[in-house]
Amino acid sequence: MPLFAACNSEEDATVPGGEPQEVQVSISTRATADGDEWIWQSGDVTGLQVTGYDNTTSSYTLSYTGSAWYGNRGISTILPGTTTVWYPGGDGTSATSFTIPVNQTTNVNLCKADFMTYSGDLISTTPSVTLEHRLSKVIVTITDWSDYGSAMPTVTDFHIQTKESITVNGSTVTGDGNTIDIFPLQDEAAHSYTAIVAPNAGFNITLVVAGKDKTASYTGSLASGNAYSFNLTLKDTNALDTRSAGTSDCELELVEVKDMNEE
Repeated sequence: MPLFAACNSEEDATVPGGEPQEVQVSISTRATADGDEWIWQSGDVTGLQVTGYDNTTSSYTLSYTGSAWYGNRGISTILPGTTTVWYPGGDGTSATSFTIPVNQTTNVNLCKADFMTYSGDLISTTPSVTLEHRLSKVIVTITDWSDYGSAMPTVTDFHIQTKESITVNGSTVTGDGNTIDIFPLQDEAAHSYTAIVAPNAGFNITLVVAGKDKTASYTGSLASGNAYSFNLTLKDTNALDTRSAGTSDCELELVEVKDMNEE
């Protein structure tokens, strides 16, 4: 039967200790405040860890069927306690580390890169939790290619570079490991590219424009849980003889920042 149903009342409150009780958890949607409607989809999986009043910790895997969450077994603990939830869940996952997927070329894959967590006290048998977006999202839109004339040049091999994994220590999320090339979600009509990347650092872009390798960089620091929109100007280094050495191949302009955790 479904393990999760949204319900909260003062009658759910418990006195410390006693016998183990069945716990039902309601997990909020993953919709963001930046225009995306990433609601839970059938097949989504979260991880859940519960520590009871007796300091016994148990872990569970929860799957969404399209209308309710089902667990791999019943959840029972002694209240009060604590609970931690993370997405995506499954074998080998945790709330304290995450490997960023390289392939983010579809909406499904982009959502699976959207690492989220929740940690809090467990004082009710029917808690309702809201997951927090822990990584950063970047949306890069090509808006200017005047160096190449009126027609936009052919753009291929567009990659957004970031760290391959992250670790979580309280409210701090840090990128770790090697730098990877993310294959972003592309909107050809809008000339835009979207990817989920590690926070607390900048990022680089590599691309091929009219058959030539180009680069662009954002040297600022992306905040955990924020979505950043950039305009990208394509530059033809052969078009301007006055372009000085060391000038970036392309130019990134930050135009908007939104908090994905804002309700």
